[in-house]
Amino acid sequence: MLVTGSKARSKKLGRATSVTALKLLAQTNATFSPEESLAQFQTNVFGLLNVTRAFLPHLRSQRSGVIANISSVGAWRGFPGFGLYVSSKWAVSALSESMTAELADFGIKVTSIEPGYFRSKFLNPGNRLLPTGHIADYDGTAARAVGDMMDQYDNNQPGDLKKGAKVIVDVLKQKDGRGIPMRLVLGGDAYDLVIKKCEETMSLLKEWEDVTKSTNYN
Repeated sequence: MLVTGSKARSKKLGRATSVTALKLLAQTNATFSPEESLAQFQTNVFGLLNVTRAFLPHLRSQRSGVIANISSVGAWRGFPGFGLYVSSKWAVSALSESMTAELADFGIKVTSIEPGYFRSKFLNPGNRLLPTGHIADYDGTAARAVGDMMDQYDNNQPGDLKKGAKVIVDVLKQKDGRGIPMRLVLGGDAYDLVIKKCEETMSLLKEWEDVTKSTNYN
């Protein structure tokens, strides 16, 4: 967690950003060992919680502050071969949304930053942690194709890191006067994915509305 701003220099905590990322990108989630699966959540979820716990007493005492957690557009949709990574990011977004309500009474704002694909070293082969196991049954399936997709996206991501970083800083400083959103989706690709997911969810709810509403007491 990074504390920034003039308030921090005057011994008052201002904005805090929690950045955690362990990327277990697999051909299939079933190939991960229990230890590898736990490491994903220890870093991306429990690490974030531990840092937040350390700062919260100070933020509560001063009745102000901002917590910015780095999630991902993967928090909106499951992908074959990405289950552990995106589920850890779903957890980050869910925790952030819950903390938004929990901490509002203390004047503390919380946001979940959910970037799409930005052109960084994130997908470089040396930065990908692949599982130690291999299950032949998945050869030729959608889950296995994830490796090829990563190679295609590597160094071809649409997002500009410098622009993304500037937007994050400007939003946390509330430069445009709109306040700090509970979720900050970054990137045109991320925007399109979230819109599509929401439309699919609404369609699914409508299709199964009769079944969904059939479980209450008469």
